[in-house]
Amino acid sequence: MIDGDHLPRSGPLDATTSLSETDKRYRLLAENVADIICALDLDLKVTYLSPSVTHMLGYSMEEAVGQYWDRFMNVALTSRSAVLAAEAFRELMTCAAQGQEDLFKSWTFELQFVRKDGSKLWTESKVSILRSPDGQPVGVLGIVRDIAERKRAEELFKTLADNSPIAVYITQHGKLQFVNIHFQQQAGLREAELLGLDAGRFVLAEDREMVKRLSQAMLKGERSNPYEFRFVNGEGQVRWVLERVASIQHNGRPATLANFMDITERKHSEEVLLRSESQLRLLSQRILEVQEEERARIARELHDQLGQELVALKIEAVSLAERLASVPELWQRSRAVLDLVERLDATSHRIAVSIRPEILDELGLVKAIQWCAEDFERRSGISCPVEAPVSDPVLPQQTATCAYRIVQEALTNVWKHSRAAQAKVKVAFSKGNVSVSVSDDGIGVDFKKLSDASSLGLLGMRERASLVGGKLTVRRNRGKGLRVTADLPVCNGQG
Repeated sequence: MIDGDHLPRSGPLDATTSLSETDKRYRLLAENVADIICALDLDLKVTYLSPSVTHMLGYSMEEAVGQYWDRFMNVALTSRSAVLAAEAFRELMTCAAQGQEDLFKSWTFELQFVRKDGSKLWTESKVSILRSPDGQPVGVLGIVRDIAERKRAEELFKTLADNSPIAVYITQHGKLQFVNIHFQQQAGLREAELLGLDAGRFVLAEDREMVKRLSQAMLKGERSNPYEFRFVNGEGQVRWVLERVASIQHNGRPATLANFMDITERKHSEEVLLRSESQLRLLSQRILEVQEEERARIARELHDQLGQELVALKIEAVSLAERLASVPELWQRSRAVLDLVERLDATSHRIAVSIRPEILDELGLVKAIQWCAEDFERRSGISCPVEAPVSDPVLPQQTATCAYRIVQEALTNVWKHSRAAQAKVKVAFSKGNVSVSVSDDGIGVDFKKLSDASSLGLLGMRERASLVGGKLTVRRNRGKGLRVTADLPVCNGQG
């Protein structure tokens, strides 16, 4: 039996407490605990074994006490566990022989015991060096705990994980401690080859810092959304994965549980879609450019060619009217022709300006919007004041055209749908940005109806803004009516 000096003490003895009373207390504690408590001397001979060995393993204390550990180990442990235990005891005895430095170290590992009836039991075993009151090593203390229930839970977890369609793994201090079948398939390596490896080696080098940062944020509860990274298998092939992580306990110690799914095909589809969207955006931009070029060409034709011919026709009509002044009936008809020519001239000018106002190119955005508002007010009867700065900075043609067309379309929508008494246009410039907005006091409008109104409805305005790197918002006013606002950069997002 082991004496009181060979069992751990919780503190110094009270002056009124005898050594024998302390021994009794320690013995009572050891003999009533469910775990097996085993003490050995420095020759690794068993000097004490708690009665719980009979309940847990089926052996009697008499069968082990006085026996050397290696004999008991070869009988009561599976071959693999015996190797692990032998290595641990060699290290432990080396520490004991080297002096004080590692005397407080303990070793914890899982061992599979063989019961006396031949059945097997998984345990968590912890061994440490026993010390005398002056700190000198005098033996070895071992505590063996039944972890059969935990092992069954682990087996259930392994079964569930192996039947999961996603990769599941557990790490401690960055090292792989568990990998399910799907992870093995993704890595292209067997379980035995994976366990103990650094999990970071399967993350593409360029993504490692990002993965470390995002995983830590998720473990701290600062992030809930999964993150994406590029997984590199054993052959160097790269796949995109989507991962989640959580903190757990594994083998009694803190660990990280992670799972990921392969999203490579989805990423490829997204890339194809992005390329298609980019191509469609370029096509839309080119269509609008061609449209504006054609508008400008038609406007020039109306102004130059048709305008000159109408001027010539007007001169002839005036001359004809003068010659027919003596014939009242014919003079009246010539005056009617002259009035018609003047109306045609005014109409062609209005159409030319509507298609592509020269004022936009010559005098800038503010003047063009003021003319547009005046024309809108004249044609619709809806009041349309403009709030704009006096100075009008030089804008890229594409940005100015975009802003003008958005105001033009927004006013058209006010006229068609809002039943408003007033519309307001506001133009504002800030560093690197121009903002235009149109608000009304009307009844509002169904956004779907507004979008379907024409090719240059709400969707058309948003597309125009997007093509120059801007943003279009549509909101209901606090009172009534709508407010359409376009914020457009004057430098970025163009090309």
